Amino acid sequence: MIKMQRGAAGIAAACLMAACAPSAGGLQMQPGTAPPIRVGQTVQGSLADTDPAGLERGPFDAYRFDATAGQQLVATMASDTFDTFLTVARLYGPVMDVVDSDDDGAGEGTNSRMRFTVPANGAYVLIAQSFTEEGRGAYTLSLSQAPVPTTGASQAITAGQPVTGQIADTDNVSDEDDAFYDAYTFTGRAGQRIAITLESEEFDTFLRVGRMEGGAFEELESDDDGAGGEGTNSMLRMTLEQDGQYVIRVSPLGEGTGAYTLRLEERAAARGPQPAQPLQAGVRAQGVLNEDDAVLEADNSYYDLWSYQGREGEALKIQMMSDDFDTYVAIGRMVNGEWEEVASMDDGGEGTNTLLEVTLPATGEYVIRANSFGAEETGDYTLLLETSRDR
Repeated sequence: MIKMQRGAAGIAAACLMAACAPSAGGLQMQPGTAPPIRVGQTVQGSLADTDPAGLERGPFDAYRFDATAGQQLVATMASDTFDTFLTVARLYGPVMDVVDSDDDGAGEGTNSRMRFTVPANGAYVLIAQSFTEEGRGAYTLSLSQAPVPTTGASQAITAGQPVTGQIADTDNVSDEDDAFYDAYTFTGRAGQRIAITLESEEFDTFLRVGRMEGGAFEELESDDDGAGGEGTNSMLRMTLEQDGQYVIRVSPLGEGTGAYTLRLEERAAARGPQPAQPLQAGVRAQGVLNEDDAVLEADNSYYDLWSYQGREGEALKIQMMSDDFDTYVAIGRMVNGEWEEVASMDDGGEGTNTLLEVTLPATGEYVIRANSFGAEETGDYTLLLETSRDR
């Protein structure tokens, strides 16, 4: 805590307990105290040119309230005339310690909403402000007790049987991002490949998969908008690493409530590496990475194999290009049935394409692994090998 601290709203702390007025020299304190607001109360206010303004934001009003440690509260600020910005801070006389702030957490338009847990007994202040310097006009400010979770118990989900649910303000709240969530459990086995899809027309979805460790949720994978890259739906594909019970958490990305559909599907087991296809120097080869391709155990990425007859001292340039995924190329030899890498590259080309340059150490057959950099990425690609034989 710092005296005259400027928090997320950029407001001088000393002005919060008094009516302040702007002047040529900055903020000037005037006698008076911040008006009170009680838990359960809604107040009407208006921001005008005569109100003080915080640095980098517009004018503000401050309202004082008392709270107790552990209290779960919700503060909401709404206006039809300007973009709102809301801050809650703890007061220690002239010292301010910002607890939380929000710009548009109300989920619609430019209104603000914060759900917060009171950290300690004492005096607090709500700062109702314009997000931009030019914001002026009427607003509504409310402070209320957060609803007690009543629908937070985990439910079982079975592969192949979609479930519908409802995110509501009576759900449990995530400690990580303060968002409502529903939880579903399923029993998985090591090596099992699954796909999970979360769809909603009422909120931006966020999907998490994890396990309970020591009574706490330990996240393994998460996704915001992986459902084909369209809209605000989520999808996860993953391979389970061990037997046991897994937890799926369904939540909005930030604020939001409404109906959703959740699907859990079991995917076919990954096939082993297919025979390498011959790669001809100077000829562009077209390939596709898909869910039927072999998977690297190290990172669950798909790959295809290509072969090339090389000579000792031969210099190769291998390019892999794709508009669908981040490419990765490795070249090596099969020795006693085991892959021995000679060289590999992620970048080197334009954007997320790959350019690998290597001088071959011996004469013989080489295997080129056309790979995605990320786990389970799919799509079309082009592979081009150029050799010093032609230079």
